[in-house]
Amino acid sequence: MSAIFVGRFQPFHNGHLAAIKWILKRENQIFIIIGSAQESLTKDNPFSFKERREMIKRTLLAENIKNFKIFGIEDLSDDVFWAENIFKITKLKQKEVTVFTQNFWTKKCFEQIGVKVKPHPMFFNKLSATKIREKIRQNKKLGKLLPKEVLKYFKEIKGRERIINYVN
Repeated sequence: MSAIFVGRFQPFHNGHLAAIKWILKRENQIFIIIGSAQESLTKDNPFSFKERREMIKRTLLAENIKNFKIFGIEDLSDDVFWAENIFKITKLKQKEVTVFTQNFWTKKCFEQIGVKVKPHPMFFNKLSATKIREKIRQNKKLGKLLPKEVLKYFKEIKGRERIINYVN
């Protein structure tokens, strides 16, 4: 069976990584869906789809995880169409997939079209990308919140500086 894992990944952090590893202990492969793919260079969405995909890809490959595919989906005003569109993009069959999420809205969207949804554990004391962006704005140390590959990539794209200086 396959799994779907949806997030904005602004940025991809160790909670996301732990959830993916946990899911892959239960499913054969994971389809990672980057939501709000059209968004970038805003306070809540500082990174482009391409940058988020690169963060995830570099991290998973460094962890020797290869049974994944990454797709982006833009925000849509129709919840059912949004969920159905994920199946069009991925070419998955609804009956062969489990969606793993802790997000109520994501759960609701997939349940409306009859897809099995399960929660995954919350890792790292409910770590969130919002909290990470706030720590960066406050110039606090990130400790072990971000994977090494994401930290390296941040240096390449000046991700920290973008969050601090250029995002309104």
